[in-house]
Amino acid sequence: MISMNVCVLVLVIVIGISAYQPQTPLIKNVFRDGTHLEGPHFAKDESALYWVDITEQKAYRLDIDTGNITSRYIEYGPVSLIVRVKDYPGLVVVSARSELYFLAWDAPGGDKALRQLTAVDVGLPDNRVNDGKVDASGRLWFGTMGNEVNGEIDKDQGTLYSITQYNFMHPEEKVRPVSISNGIAWTSDNKFMFYIDSPTRNIDVFDFDLVSGTIRNRRVLFSFQANNVTGVPDGMTIDRDGNLWVACYDGGKIIKVDPRAGKLMEHHRIPASKVTSLTWGGYDYSTLYVTTSKRGLNPLQKTQEPEAGSLFAIEFTGSRGNPENQLAFANADKY
Repeated sequence: MISMNVCVLVLVIVIGISAYQPQTPLIKNVFRDGTHLEGPHFAKDESALYWVDITEQKAYRLDIDTGNITSRYIEYGPVSLIVRVKDYPGLVVVSARSELYFLAWDAPGGDKALRQLTAVDVGLPDNRVNDGKVDASGRLWFGTMGNEVNGEIDKDQGTLYSITQYNFMHPEEKVRPVSISNGIAWTSDNKFMFYIDSPTRNIDVFDFDLVSGTIRNRRVLFSFQANNVTGVPDGMTIDRDGNLWVACYDGGKIIKVDPRAGKLMEHHRIPASKVTSLTWGGYDYSTLYVTTSKRGLNPLQKTQEPEAGSLFAIEFTGSRGNPENQLAFANADKY
């Protein structure tokens, strides 16, 4: 017969073991019925997540405290980028076609509320801005892509640019040519910048200088083909341990990559094949927000993927991110 004390001891040990076992990531659908969601950006000082729907020409804002979602329709054209302006809650930069605009979120008047910041790829009317991120100095990096018809892109028509509050009228060309400029991330020490031009199916890395904003010595860090990863790399973010998290478009998953070793660490299935982008959010940056698309799916595929075109939130990944950088632009509210 087992004594009561032994039973209690066994129970304590079991409870202790289970308390330290890692939890399985939990995925929750936050927003449904989008078409081509992209560009999530978290602003902790607003308790808000911003993202866009490129095809529907909309920008969205989620209040994570109330669950309330608001949107803005941008008549000018496809909207693919949205980032906050530092020190100005509710003021964002959005793209429309190949232009960037300031937008005060609560301002009335539709497109009349837009104030043009800059335009790029002049003379290439079919080009548009795609993804973008802000570095630790408040400099905005954003890229363009060529004309897209039925999922086919005119290759080598785009450019990766950067702007500051001083050169925004004449954005600086950083990488050219580019086919589909996508994910960007930096190491916490700002010595390296990671970059994705999607059709290459590679994650590249540059040596990076934060003060000057220069990049050099481009090389392949991680090859989807060499590592047998399906789909193409799209949006990208980095966690506070220095690992990259990458959306796999047409791959139905996100992957975690150790950039120091160039090795695949994890992959997590998403209930949509076209995974577009991701970012860390929540008050402790432990929530991974993931955007997806249903653009180009045929009727059968839409039946098979009823949650395609949704925004998801993943908890319990065991990782956390860092606060997102915001565009530094003095007196932006008066621009």
